[in-house]
Amino acid sequence: MTRVSRAQERMKRVEQRCAILSEVVRSVRPVYEKSDPDQAALIETMIGAAIWYVPKPVNAWTGRISIAALQAFHRDKGTAKLSEEHVYPRKVVARLLLKDESLDQRSMFVSFTEKYGRLHYITPQENKAVQTFQRVDRFTTPDEAYQKAGIVLVEVGDAEALREIKKGNRAIIERYLEQARGG
Repeated sequence: MTRVSRAQERMKRVEQRCAILSEVVRSVRPVYEKSDPDQAALIETMIGAAIWYVPKPVNAWTGRISIAALQAFHRDKGTAKLSEEHVYPRKVVARLLLKDESLDQRSMFVSFTEKYGRLHYITPQENKAVQTFQRVDRFTTPDEAYQKAGIVLVEVGDAEALREIKKGNRAIIERYLEQARGG
């Protein structure tokens, strides 16, 4: 009997949750479409809340971290705090899913693992700042929201570098800060 890895188990749970969530979205869509704006907002909130219960995909991290987060780890040597910032806010995702007529179990899984379930690392202060620009009525694109909030993301890309950043490895942190400065 083959032992299933934790990553495989996690992705199976992601797939199962995406499957049921896609069915819920499809079943509630007729009610959503005939709802007034207040009722529609409530449905978006409920679907957005359900998204919270879909586990993080194995490769959820985009490979990007904010300059402010790098600076915080450089300054506080491994004691800084990070926020997992979802590239797409849940309520925005809910609205997009409710309007996607072609949504099915497979497309939900692909959309979640490749787009909606992805995250960057930023500081808690940046997380608060970007929320204003992620409201469903103001959100346009992730990059625009980060730009308006003054958040600059750097491509780190590999989990080992992230572990070293979290430990406060100054050489690694300085390398990425220099890269961000264009050096």
